[in-house]
Amino acid sequence: MGLDPMPMMMDDELDDLFGDRQLGEITDLPRLATHPRGLLQRLDDLRTSGCSQKIAWSTTGCVASIANDGCTVTLRNLYCDPATGLWNLSDGDDAKAIALLHNGHTLKHLSWNHTGTELAVIDTLGNISVSSLLTSFNHSSVSRRCVLGAEDNLSVPVGSMWLNQDRQLLLHGLAAKNPSGQWAFTGSRSKQAGPHNPHVVGEQSNRTKPNKPALVVVTRAGVIRLLYQGPDSARWLDFQTDLESVSTAEGLLTHATICAETESSMLVATYSISKRIRTHRVGVDWSAQSFVIDHLRTIVDCSPANNTLIASGLPPGLPHPEPQLYHLELLSPAPAPDLRKKEPLPPLLLAFFCSAADTEKLPVDHSTFIARWELSNFKRSLHPSFSQLALKKPNGTSPSDLQPEVTFKRLQDVEVNKVIVAVRELHLATTLVLCSSDGNVEFRSRSTLDLLPRDDPDRVSSMAQVGLEFVPGDPCLHAVLSPSACALVMLDDRSTAKLKVMQIPQACGESVLDDGIEAVAEACLMQFNMSCIGYAIYHDDLSAAMQNFQKQYLKDRPEEAQGFVYAFLSDMYRILQLKIDYSGDIKIENYLKNALHQKTLSMQLSLGYHGEEQHRTLPSKIAFATLQLRWSALTFLTGLKQIPVWTSVSAEAELSRTETVRSFFGIISWTLSLINYIVDELLTLLTEVEENVPINYESIEARIQARNTPALALLFVSQSRLLFKYNLLRFRNINGETMQSRPPNPVGRELRVLFTRSPVPPQLFEKIIADVETSIRSIYESNQLSEAERTDIEKKMLISGTVPPKLWPAIESLLTKTLKSVGDDINRAALYFHDISWIGLSDDKASDRWRKEHRLDIVRKTEVPTRAKVKRCTRCCSVMEDSAPQKGTTGYLVNLRRYCVCGNWWMDMEDEGKTGDGMR
Repeated sequence: MGLDPMPMMMDDELDDLFGDRQLGEITDLPRLATHPRGLLQRLDDLRTSGCSQKIAWSTTGCVASIANDGCTVTLRNLYCDPATGLWNLSDGDDAKAIALLHNGHTLKHLSWNHTGTELAVIDTLGNISVSSLLTSFNHSSVSRRCVLGAEDNLSVPVGSMWLNQDRQLLLHGLAAKNPSGQWAFTGSRSKQAGPHNPHVVGEQSNRTKPNKPALVVVTRAGVIRLLYQGPDSARWLDFQTDLESVSTAEGLLTHATICAETESSMLVATYSISKRIRTHRVGVDWSAQSFVIDHLRTIVDCSPANNTLIASGLPPGLPHPEPQLYHLELLSPAPAPDLRKKEPLPPLLLAFFCSAADTEKLPVDHSTFIARWELSNFKRSLHPSFSQLALKKPNGTSPSDLQPEVTFKRLQDVEVNKVIVAVRELHLATTLVLCSSDGNVEFRSRSTLDLLPRDDPDRVSSMAQVGLEFVPGDPCLHAVLSPSACALVMLDDRSTAKLKVMQIPQACGESVLDDGIEAVAEACLMQFNMSCIGYAIYHDDLSAAMQNFQKQYLKDRPEEAQGFVYAFLSDMYRILQLKIDYSGDIKIENYLKNALHQKTLSMQLSLGYHGEEQHRTLPSKIAFATLQLRWSALTFLTGLKQIPVWTSVSAEAELSRTETVRSFFGIISWTLSLINYIVDELLTLLTEVEENVPINYESIEARIQARNTPALALLFVSQSRLLFKYNLLRFRNINGETMQSRPPNPVGRELRVLFTRSPVPPQLFEKIIADVETSIRSIYESNQLSEAERTDIEKKMLISGTVPPKLWPAIESLLTKTLKSVGDDINRAALYFHDISWIGLSDDKASDRWRKEHRLDIVRKTEVPTRAKVKRCTRCCSVMEDSAPQKGTTGYLVNLRRYCVCGNWWMDMEDEGKTGDGMR
């Protein structure tokens, strides 16, 4: 007899059994937010460890990120595309040496030091390697490996911080228009808090040099360690101690945050599995290689005070997700927003909490809650009668001299209706930037965490407050801001990088064009000024933002675009208080030592470059030529110092002199071609004007603008005249020494060939410069112009290429007297056929053809062989042959080749088709 079959359960009963009916009803609810794929895993990584930063942007401009395989570091950078002149993010190059160094372990954290040259890489086993960025953005050298303890879970860092540099930084206050219509800026300098590595780069006595790098880490087991470079740069030293005593599993740390507090101490906050925050003040005794630790306070209840993390849209009766800490941040003491107040803002401790709901199943709109504590020093004192005890103590110390006590004030929690995936301090920690998983970026006040308000048209506080922002809409899991906070690179769940540049929303564009162009220019200037005072060479992110603004709103408005650039450049020299009047007797060393000249000229050069298909603007050409003359002067100044005295007849000395002088040939040839170009342009200009109209200021100026020639400006701007005079003096010295050497040096004959082939002899151009300088000085003296008036004239010529009418007598004297007096000594036929197409200043067809068919090594001023490997400057697109300096020239060329002539870093070019000449 067969068994009766078991009755089948209906679908409804199955639903009731597993509760799918209720879950189905929840799933049918509309979703409240769209989050990127992998967000839950990202939050889990953040909750597990405070060292989980997979992308970092250095102050030199290199963007390092952990690749999708988790074992490789990819290096990227912003670069100006020579084909279009637009700023892009490079595809990325893998730093394979880092992966080999970590033996294939999964990488979890990246961090650049403050100078942007050292990258710390931490893997999941606690191994730390430090890579050095030498000369190229996409090429690093792993020269230091530091392994902290055994490869176990307890040695894994949960918090890290690079020690600050011992220098001052600039904080801008409000910029406002005064009654005369000029922008008035306020600002203050603030020294970076310590501790600082006592060892500096170079001589120990030179405190203007940067401190060597030093990294502080806190491990899961509560150990604090310091790794630093000692006197020997090839060796890293370290010492450690227990920050906290960890005896149980609940005492293990998950997060640690560190900030600089005073000249000799830093603050450390930790978070453990027991959900407690402990704070410490830590000092460093460098001589004893030990820490001085003072425990401040333990915060037992650190969860959001008013737990409103109840996800909207959840039906009643379901358990609400519990908030969990996933980020801890300590903010250093910061200057007060009102710069007139000397009392700084106290340190601030921020704890970020988020729910852990599964957004794939529940309609949860995640919120981030930020718990805040303000740390203030409270001076403790005893009753005055205790001071009498000091008389009985041997050292006379009063017991009333107590160390100040740190008080913790709980501030009101702040809710942000987004998942914050990155936090960044700006403006000496006075502004906080929050990047969320939906791609939104918010600039908030440090004191209240309120969104920064919009500025009035006549008031400027920052770029974010004049209407510039990152347009949201691209979800991300990782995000990093550029050094100037003008650009953003985001990573998705596949580690695909995407670049965003600040811009003004389309809806607000017309209002900006009506009354806000100047405000945008001044906001950009404030950011550039802070970058310059901060000893940073990098401002490509700012250039990209300015280009984006011009392309978006000023593309079809040439007058407004020219006014935008002119306003920026004009106030750039004024705000930096940079000396630009060199019409007096100035030592060339004083000019070359001022790095601001290179930074400002480089910015002026960049703003006038629009790709290979367009010629540089006149101000950009002036900056380009001046930078080349500055580079020539710097090469002569450093190279000639290493030449043995000419009286030495040893074979080694002879070889060194020969090779060093021969390394100058390209620079000498380029400078001679520039001299011939200027004289030819002036003669052509005079001929064209005489044939059509009488010579007057208006006709000369019209022809200069039509020809887009910087020839006249390069003679009248005192900076370029100063450099010309020095370089021509070096010409005479080198030529004279080689001619007088006994026995005759063979390099002397080659050098004399260069000079004799020049249609315009160098000594003749010296006479032209002397006549121009005499005429300008005469005008200054006869009109009794003040220093401010002379500076204003110099600035206008430098940034516009226009010689003002007040200097017309000097122009007239140059064209009608000086040129005609030296005309008989110039070989006009040879000058006409002299090749000037390679110097990068002409706009004729021959010059365009040369630049398309050839490549110029911008450092040596020699043509690069066709198949040679090159490096390309990411800013001005110039190239340099990637080859080792010749024997005898290593001493000075190695250092000079580290940076481009414009001061920026290089980018290795594997494919020669990507090079471009960058001469336009």
